[in-house]
Amino acid sequence: MGRRCLHLLIGMVCTLMLWLQPAAANACVPGLDWGMERSHLEERLGVALTEASDRTLEAHGLTIGAIPVKRLRLQLGDQGLKQLAYELEPDAMTEVLAGLRSRYGAPVSTTVDTEGKALQQVWVWNTGTDCITAVRAGDDAFLLSYRPSRLNPALL
Repeated sequence: MGRRCLHLLIGMVCTLMLWLQPAAANACVPGLDWGMERSHLEERLGVALTEASDRTLEAHGLTIGAIPVKRLRLQLGDQGLKQLAYELEPDAMTEVLAGLRSRYGAPVSTTVDTEGKALQQVWVWNTGTDCITAVRAGDDAFLLSYRPSRLNPALL
């Protein structure tokens, strides 16, 4: 009986240690972390990044699963990677939104009228690590943006 309690106690301590270990802050793309530098981003993505503007890089020829990405934009700050955004074909929207809903639950959503221009639909998830924003602007584009969350939902 004493040996069984010892094994149970050891199992509980090991489980607790796994929960208390700090986890890497994955930035939506497996293998990327907030704060990564350009050379590490290129290595992990397997593509050369081009400069779109000051501290903004672009990548082409990527996919999310089997969904082609028109363009991936990565914004760097003093501390490395601070935001990234996918530009996808509008026909990928339903599948991407369904996948995000399945993984993170129901988003906050709204529709914005931009002074006579096409309506914009916006969906937002806060995972505690990332703030994910999906935007559909008319029939032209579907954008999916990730940045570090500034607020852990557990604090609310």
